[in-house]
Amino acid sequence: MAQSREDASGTPPTVVEGTERLDEQHIFTTKTLGFLIHPNIPAPSSTAKIADIGTATGIWLFDVAKALPSSCTFTGFDATPSSFPSPGSYPPNVSFKIQDMYHPFPEDEIGTYDIVAVRFVSSGTPRADWARAVKNLMTLLKPGGWLQWIDSCNFTLYNSVPGTSRAACQEIYDGLDSFRAGEDVVIGLMMREGRNMQREQVWKGLGLVNVHEDVFSTDRLQEPELHLRQKGTRNVMDCFLGCLYSLVDEEKGEWTKERVELLKGDAMKEIDEGVYHTLDQVCMVGRKDVGTGDKHV
Repeated sequence: MAQSREDASGTPPTVVEGTERLDEQHIFTTKTLGFLIHPNIPAPSSTAKIADIGTATGIWLFDVAKALPSSCTFTGFDATPSSFPSPGSYPPNVSFKIQDMYHPFPEDEIGTYDIVAVRFVSSGTPRADWARAVKNLMTLLKPGGWLQWIDSCNFTLYNSVPGTSRAACQEIYDGLDSFRAGEDVVIGLMMREGRNMQREQVWKGLGLVNVHEDVFSTDRLQEPELHLRQKGTRNVMDCFLGCLYSLVDEEKGEWTKERVELLKGDAMKEIDEGVYHTLDQVCMVGRKDVGTGDKHV
């Protein structure tokens, strides 16, 4: 959730997050999906150029770079550089640039990428805004290049021990309604999917081909010795708490720092007692048709 913006749609700004939580989220997600690049995307060539949107610390980009020849080039884009790794700490075929995915990319980037990957950039994105972002990202792709989008939906809480509470965790999540207040929200961590969202149709309507959507549940993580269920729940609740802190207004009093701190303590106790979450991890892929032009939106 590193991309952020404030516009007429009323979408709340995203929260700058801790690098440890973002890296941990990457680990959990990769274990859930079982891949970094979707198997429908052909193996990149030795000269492939790959972009990572919402790159944050660049952890996905670094993992992909380790698996591909050093002759490939990798660029991480993010609306804020707050989580970028220190200059000189990464190889010369990796670079990082400041860029909001809703704004036109520089001319020298247009039509130059074989793969554009997007990860966790949305708290709750309305369909029209999502289509605009996808259309803008398509300009980065070479004809025949691939777009991959990974995001979360459908947070749900469960008890693993009879008689325990999940009230604080639920109150934190319910307190974030403003993050999913847009009209026809189609994707994002805060959204509740009450019907078939028909996301594939959005991509096909924009001219992408070979479009496919996979949905994986985090309950695929069946490695008890790693405590992934508990760690993953804490990770998501830390994200939600960060968003809740952004709503603190001591004067109006609806959300105060004291209230959030109390909820945090209660929520972590609930997790200690066995409360856990599931999320749907959505991975969409699509290929830019060879006949598609490269125009700014």
